[in-house]
Amino acid sequence: VILTQIGTLNRYNTKRKKCNIATWHAPNDPQILLTFEWDITKAEIYLEKKRKETKLPLTLTHLVGYCAAKGLSGQPDLNGRLSFGNYYPKDQVDISYLVACENGKDLGACKIENADRKELADICEELNRSSKNLRSLRDMDQKKRGFTLSLLPTFIIEVILFLAGYICCGIGIPLPMCGMKKFAFGTIIVTSVGMLGYEHVFAPIPPFTGAAIIITVGATQKKPMVVGDEIKIRDMINVTLTLDHRYIDGARASPMYQKFNKLLQDPEKYMALDEEKASLSEVHQMH
Repeated sequence: VILTQIGTLNRYNTKRKKCNIATWHAPNDPQILLTFEWDITKAEIYLEKKRKETKLPLTLTHLVGYCAAKGLSGQPDLNGRLSFGNYYPKDQVDISYLVACENGKDLGACKIENADRKELADICEELNRSSKNLRSLRDMDQKKRGFTLSLLPTFIIEVILFLAGYICCGIGIPLPMCGMKKFAFGTIIVTSVGMLGYEHVFAPIPPFTGAAIIITVGATQKKPMVVGDEIKIRDMINVTLTLDHRYIDGARASPMYQKFNKLLQDPEKYMALDEEKASLSEVHQMH
């Protein structure tokens, strides 16, 4: 009977399940939830143009992370870390994409450093390279984390996640033996659930990541929209943001949110304006 129970426990208590149990408690930390509908018509035109220019499989999810990084750029009161009860701004904008591994049994994170300074094609190439390493089990850090989680009980994993998260993502000290780099997840995490059939999802922020925002991209839906004075059927996606209230309040998040939304809705127009502003800022600093 005992062996049967152990076998049942092993079957259901996968690495990911044990990690989830060790990470989460009853809700007691307030999070801000935001959502908007994204008309992807202009974004698809923009991406198709970029695909022809770069010969890369650029996707809407790539664009979401790219625009989010641009929105966070120049926002030191949002782009930061918490350590010893204080907030400290970061000196660069890093984001990460969540990637399904082992046929969905595990998740890995692909971090993009200085994402606001990179081109969309650079983010695509870096993400594709990192995700291939994760899925083919060539990522040594992922192997170390997976091995540790598969061996330990959840009450020990809980302590390890807290300590590793605080040391790596709060203070900024890497722990190679645990497969954790400093600030391993960046400030923003992007995850796409559209391929799973989900249309509208709010994802929780794992505390050990040190992330301030997690963005979820839903499935494409056809909806009637008012365009000018006409009603047209458009391809729409629900984009949701979960914000950590310790980093961000509604008023301070508004400029980042507005810029992110505008860049997604019309990337061709607003990317050009953003580049023009950046150029003027550089000229101003030179003088």
